[in-house]
Amino acid sequence: MKKIQELYDTYKVYLTRHHIERFSLAVIVLSALWVFLSSIPLRGVLTLDNGAIRYDGSVVRGKMNGEGTVTFQNGDTYKGNFVNGTFSGKGTFTSKAGWKYEGEFVNGQPEGKGTLTTEQNVVYKGTFKQGIYQNAH
Repeated sequence: MKKIQELYDTYKVYLTRHHIERFSLAVIVLSALWVFLSSIPLRGVLTLDNGAIRYDGSVVRGKMNGEGTVTFQNGDTYKGNFVNGTFSGKGTFTSKAGWKYEGEFVNGQPEGKGTLTTEQNVVYKGTFKQGIYQNAH
């Protein structure tokens, strides 16, 4: 406790309202700059799941955001838009097995207008909801 008292006695001359206000203002400005600068999209490469997933594209705050390409260890790829790490917006998912979906995604699933082409080149074009083709008759 004595050391704390000595430390206080040494630096109490600097503990004025003026100095505390300046310090507080500096902390606020630096915090605002950090929030602003950390939300600027940067081009980057992320390797996830011990190298099983590789992402090359726009990164915001360490997450896949914006345009990019993800390649999975099994050879599947997705090229398109990401929001907070999930497929969202326009994109193309190509399976190594030979099928492909081109269209709109929401929360990682085909949702909206799109085209699914199977391994046998059968084409399903229309509306998808939660990954399921809606125009079946």
